[in-house]
Amino acid sequence: MTWRDPPSPLVRILRNDRTDRPGAVQGRRLVVDLDGSAGSVRTARLAAASFLTDAEAVPALAAAFASPRGAYRTALEDVLLVIAELVANACRHAPGPCRLTVYPTAETIEVAVHDRGGDRLRLGSDGLRACYGLIIVARLTRGIRVTAERDGKVVQAAVPLGVSSPGTVPRPGLR
Repeated sequence: MTWRDPPSPLVRILRNDRTDRPGAVQGRRLVVDLDGSAGSVRTARLAAASFLTDAEAVPALAAAFASPRGAYRTALEDVLLVIAELVANACRHAPGPCRLTVYPTAETIEVAVHDRGGDRLRLGSDGLRACYGLIIVARLTRGIRVTAERDGKVVQAAVPLGVSSPGTVPRPGLR
């Protein structure tokens, strides 16, 4: 038996032509096809961090995200945490490949994870302890949306970029 690395994820940066959504901006979006293995969460976070701080991919946000302090840096950390939680949830509860999509709007960073699981998020048998990651996602975002697809589901969340006072990001709470 020989050691074999898992297949490399497919990372693409595409034009964001989805301007039909409120607040959508022309630009690029990140699409990462993941194999669902243990390294998927790390790969997703690294790809998103690189994308969101790339001046060519997201010119309006790159400088703000790259700064060491401030609300935008907090928002970047929130986006990366939301990505980690949603991808980990997909890998744990819907084994197999999943796809991460990240794109900026005028007021948010939209995160979507498409997996092959059922059409709803399932709470674990041990109650809230099992869904702690989703509680974190709900707290950091404007809510969690689940859309049934022919071949699984898409879990979406929007991390707000706006600030209510210097150095803070609004936290809308659980929904």
